[in-house]
Amino acid sequence: MKKSRKRFWNRMSIFLLSSILVIGITEDGGALVQAAEQKSKKILSEQEAIEFANKWMPIPPGYEYRWGEYVEPYGALRTPNGAWFLHLFHADESSIMYKIHPVSGQLEGYAYHTNKSETTRPATTNREEIAREAALQFLTKVIPSEERAKLTARKEDMYESSGSEPYFLGFQRVENGFPLKQNLIGVTVGGDGKILKFYRLWYEGELPDASQVISEKEARELLEQKTEPTMYYKNISSGDGQSKYMLVYDYLRTDPQLVDAISGEMIDGEGVLAKPKQPIKSLKEMPPVSSPKVGSGTDGVFTREQIEASAIHFLQTTRRDQLADIYLLDSRPSYGGMPDGKLGWWKVFFGWMKNGLQIENAKFIVYVNSRTGEISWDDKQHPPVIIDNIMQRVDMAFAKKTEQAVKKSLYLDYFLPVYDEDEDEERKARLVYRLSGDSGVVDAHTGKWISNP
Repeated sequence: MKKSRKRFWNRMSIFLLSSILVIGITEDGGALVQAAEQKSKKILSEQEAIEFANKWMPIPPGYEYRWGEYVEPYGALRTPNGAWFLHLFHADESSIMYKIHPVSGQLEGYAYHTNKSETTRPATTNREEIAREAALQFLTKVIPSEERAKLTARKEDMYESSGSEPYFLGFQRVENGFPLKQNLIGVTVGGDGKILKFYRLWYEGELPDASQVISEKEARELLEQKTEPTMYYKNISSGDGQSKYMLVYDYLRTDPQLVDAISGEMIDGEGVLAKPKQPIKSLKEMPPVSSPKVGSGTDGVFTREQIEASAIHFLQTTRRDQLADIYLLDSRPSYGGMPDGKLGWWKVFFGWMKNGLQIENAKFIVYVNSRTGEISWDDKQHPPVIIDNIMQRVDMAFAKKTEQAVKKSLYLDYFLPVYDEDEDEERKARLVYRLSGDSGVVDAHTGKWISNP
């Protein structure tokens, strides 16, 4: 009965999201979509944002509005369109947060938090069905019909719950028959039907014309010939709760691994044109870096380049015996302060290597004071212990044949590139081909496939 009921709700969720126009939202939903399409530069005032919040999810009695914050597009919270974040609190320490689109007023996020125990319905009540129906009615109210028509239920997210545990329902955006994986709508509902959380991730830019794709034959040939996995040490689970580092071929985020379905160009894991791969140099292979002079930047502050140089100089002069196992990560220095909260410090990121190869997630930070040039770091940091004395290794061509033998399917979907804070404009979505099949990596010593590491 449970399985048949789940299939019923999966079908009903798609039907409801695409066709229900109830609760008096037809006119309002259309107005919101139109406002977004006008690409108005007018940002809602804080009071206007509060009014929209109260419209979508009426503010319960007893809650006091404390503060709101407008976050610029792609600010600290990586919000593509910018957003108003509104915070309300209750005397019993419960809280509510709204995230409001800064132009259209659309609800993009909601979170209700309380420390008190909620009253639950009797065990005989069908809590799952109540939660699902409440979620779908809620989405009918806050999501315009044009968007609901593009949503399908994600089966992996439609899980069951029991007792007072909440239910999560996730929905995938589909355009022209192809999923846009990074665009999701999620709702968390208590078994009593109370909406606990909601989020809307929705790309508002243009999508490539799906009618102009290259043939599957051409795409497959490009993927078979031009993908370039990297050989590195990856932490692999052994299945018994244990894990160990193994030498494998796998794709790093900057490796060519997708094909642009329109142009046929190779795309990396960030969704941009793949650049020629460059060998990683350890600090031992890099020329000696001089320490920059204090106060050579604007107002006596180091530039990012000088901060990076200062960190490299520090390691080259104090960790001479480890330089062959250290490399500079490609992420730029970031301002974040010290772990103890002291301000004025920048973080420079380094990684550990073994036998000239990267070690997955083996990183450390050198802190640089932007005014004084002072250095701080945890000198007890060491690379993971990896025992690997096997000299035999397969080449990339062999590894790719192994991979392609298990990834026989071709998959086409929309892909949103990773945002780059150094670029002035938002990166555009792409339609990409990828090889699909079993998830795993190739053992670089034996050339065998390791499934689901």
